[in-house]
Amino acid sequence: MKTNENIQYLRGAAALSVVMAHTLSTFTEFKDVGGFMSVILNNLVLVGQVGVGVFFIISGYIMSMTTVNKTGGGENAGKFIFKRAVRIYPIYFIWTSVLIGLWYFGFILKSHEYTSGKIIASYLLLPYISFKGDVIDPILRQGWTLIYEAFYYLAFAGLILFDKHRKRGIYILTAFFILLNILSEFVTSPTAQSFFSIHDIYLFVVGMLIFQYQHRLLQAIKTKASRWLLLLLFCVLLATITLKDAAMGDYAQYVHYLAAIVFFLYIFTARQVSGWVLEIGNSSYSLYLTHGFVAMAYTVLARSGRFGTPMLIVLGVVTFMVAVIVGEISYRLIERRLIFKRSTVAPAAS
Repeated sequence: MKTNENIQYLRGAAALSVVMAHTLSTFTEFKDVGGFMSVILNNLVLVGQVGVGVFFIISGYIMSMTTVNKTGGGENAGKFIFKRAVRIYPIYFIWTSVLIGLWYFGFILKSHEYTSGKIIASYLLLPYISFKGDVIDPILRQGWTLIYEAFYYLAFAGLILFDKHRKRGIYILTAFFILLNILSEFVTSPTAQSFFSIHDIYLFVVGMLIFQYQHRLLQAIKTKASRWLLLLLFCVLLATITLKDAAMGDYAQYVHYLAAIVFFLYIFTARQVSGWVLEIGNSSYSLYLTHGFVAMAYTVLARSGRFGTPMLIVLGVVTFMVAVIVGEISYRLIERRLIFKRSTVAPAAS
């Protein structure tokens, strides 16, 4: 098994699921096909949450993998934070600036009003409650996951600082996240309540656990029977997400979490992965950041009401393909030149 390739494949699959979800959400917002198919399409949008879960598990795994042989202390904690900042901020700054520029000159998001506080918080990846209520949404909306990534990096840097980033760090972080979740019930700040009440953050710890016990997992999932069982379980979970009704309520999120874990394990333990999804894994970060621009163009077309259902489906497929192409262009022309030419950051460790 080539771990780096498996992780890249997981990145690609996760990014594609998010693009598909956002494209579908636009379609279902403006076109109601009616009946059972409408239920399926609306629920398929939730597959994007599975992709986000996979991203968080990957982060937990990669952070453990790249620091397992590192000693603790302030110097290494500082180096860790610097490398993570170099990896996520530059390309995020670029696309956030593009979006703010388009908004400022009135090309898009004309109904939105962004304060200076909102703009600064968006750039710095700080939690910020906007006019939408209890949703933490940076101006570049998909950046909400990066806010949690940044928080996790800070927490992990704390483990490195005190030389607790190996096996014991898993349990320290778990207790820390549980404590924050409990305390969120008693604070008056809506931003703190919203930020610390989310359970997705535990998926970082799951990634750390998978790294710590990967040899046992590989032994347990090395037979064809066990892999078929994993695949069957994932299909059942996916069917549950797709066919579920509203009666599941808040419990639905746990189905997404479990689906993300099962899918991660299935791909992670594969002996070989290949194909175009693997290439998408290389450009997954750029794809994640840029696909919203293409999706906005699709939204404009859908909102116009000029297209029937069949044509809107075709345009949705085109949107998906164009988003992938734009992400690849961003990766090759910007991200790879900006990030991966620096000796301090390696693609496999991103």
